[in-house]
Amino acid sequence: MDIQNIKKQLSAAYPYRVELHAHSKPASSCSQVPAVKLVENFKAAGYDAVTLTNHFSHRVLITYYKTEDKRTACEMYLEDYRKAKEAGERLGIQVYLGAELRFEPENNNDYLLFGIDEEMIYRAYDYMDTDLETFVTKGKSDRSVLVQAHPFRDNMARMEPRLLDGLEVFNMHPGHNSRVVLAEQFAGGYQLKLKTIGTDYHYEGHENLCAARFPALPADSFALAQALKSGDYLMEIGENLILP
Repeated sequence: MDIQNIKKQLSAAYPYRVELHAHSKPASSCSQVPAVKLVENFKAAGYDAVTLTNHFSHRVLITYYKTEDKRTACEMYLEDYRKAKEAGERLGIQVYLGAELRFEPENNNDYLLFGIDEEMIYRAYDYMDTDLETFVTKGKSDRSVLVQAHPFRDNMARMEPRLLDGLEVFNMHPGHNSRVVLAEQFAGGYQLKLKTIGTDYHYEGHENLCAARFPALPADSFALAQALKSGDYLMEIGENLILP
């Protein structure tokens, strides 16, 4: 079996490289990379698209933006995405709107939300002081995809699989032990078909870039969610290609 030839064939069949987990500043205070610079970096690294998944919770928004006004907080949060989107249009790289949600009254879990628009950010705000089940049953759109991010890090709680569309089984943040083998085993044990991969990008010089590879480039965040639901994509870590 010619492994290198198979890799070439798979790369040709799934040519579009998409980052599914990236943070920019100031929307994510833990990030060191401004939104425009982030887009420039992923373009230079050969990506076709990047998903901006900045942290979204009442505590983060109130503490960092110093406002309890919903409109003000959401508008400040969306500013990074709008700057990134404009830069992407200029540079020729797609930018998708996502979010990393945390329902703080319940636990410290993080959830990546794909398949959203700006209006849905405002809608999600109203559920941040509830819990995962309330958001899933009352706030989440059928067009969206919700996956638990890095579910086996320290202080993460395992949630009922029925509340999730899937799991982030590969998280490449070098500053955390995400126990990716356990995440993959858990997803397989519960037959969760939707598995994602993310760099969890926060700073320049990140050495562990990874990507989801698609046969066609999704047109927007909703199309990205549909592509994830289809299962027709590969995971790329370095020179390795992995079936989800």
